Amino acid sequence: MDYYQDLKKYTELPGPMGHEERVQKQFISDLKPYAETVELTSVGNVVAKIGGTGRKVVVFGHADEIGYFVLSITDDGFLHITKGNQNKLTYPYTIVGQKALVVGDKGDVRGAFVSSSGHVLAVKERDQSLEQWNIVVDVGADSREEVEAMGIHVGSPIIWNPTTERLGDKVFGKAMDDRFTFPIMIELAKRVKDKELNCELYLAATVQEEVGQHGAKALSRNGFDVSIALDIGIAGDYPSVAKGRATVELGAGPVIVYKDGGTHYNMDIIKELRVSAEKNGVPYQHGIFEHYVSDSAHMIAGGSKAVLLCTPTRYSHSPIEMIHLGDMEQLVQLLVGYVTD
Repeated sequence: MDYYQDLKKYTELPGPMGHEERVQKQFISDLKPYAETVELTSVGNVVAKIGGTGRKVVVFGHADEIGYFVLSITDDGFLHITKGNQNKLTYPYTIVGQKALVVGDKGDVRGAFVSSSGHVLAVKERDQSLEQWNIVVDVGADSREEVEAMGIHVGSPIIWNPTTERLGDKVFGKAMDDRFTFPIMIELAKRVKDKELNCELYLAATVQEEVGQHGAKALSRNGFDVSIALDIGIAGDYPSVAKGRATVELGAGPVIVYKDGGTHYNMDIIKELRVSAEKNGVPYQHGIFEHYVSDSAHMIAGGSKAVLLCTPTRYSHSPIEMIHLGDMEQLVQLLVGYVTD
């Protein structure tokens, strides 16, 4: 199964925190042929019942992506920005020089994340750290009035705007976190449509994971016995990562996670997943992630036995997140085996 075109479709959709509507609309459309029911909840989650009887199991990912917001507009038409979930911008080297997309009231507006560069910087300025205030978005306007006429205002969301590209069996672009999960869930629904399930299976897409897992808080109230969160797995298989610091590799199979920075995952379900994977010949990796949290903590609070399955991902929280298409297929195989064994 080649997931590239569906992956490209979902990752290139704009869907920053609190503005996931286009992603959820596409998911509903793609999932309807394979679901008994599909609901868009009042908080913006999508919840679909696939079928089956037994334990109530949900497999889910999150729809939102890393984003920024307009903090202020200068008189000459530049946009000062703020991070969506922190007081400062992290990793400024992943921002400057990237294409931008502002989600305005009158439509999307293209631009670029920029800062002083090249010949205008004094020698001593080149060695200084990059401050948030010195990063702006240029949308080609010459005045505040021109910006406002585009439908842009304080609070308008801004995202990276690269195209999603393929390099052999690998794909890179923005929003792999967490849009890779949408082709996974749709393919899972297709493959189990005419199979006997060992559970009452649901698929879901949550909102606002990147700003506190708010969608998961609402999803947790649905009374699931088992929750299987899908998210990116932090790969360390490139030269700038110290050997042993992050052992997950692209192309070596999905990751079964034991703990992260917020959650210890349920060992009973982990053992079931491992048995199913081994029975069906699906390779997998063991994972522990330190500087990382997922939606699962809130699912535990809601009473679920929670686990986390991942597709290995390089360069997380950047506009060039990279995954391996083979890992996606093996994750689908793991999930199909688990809900049908």
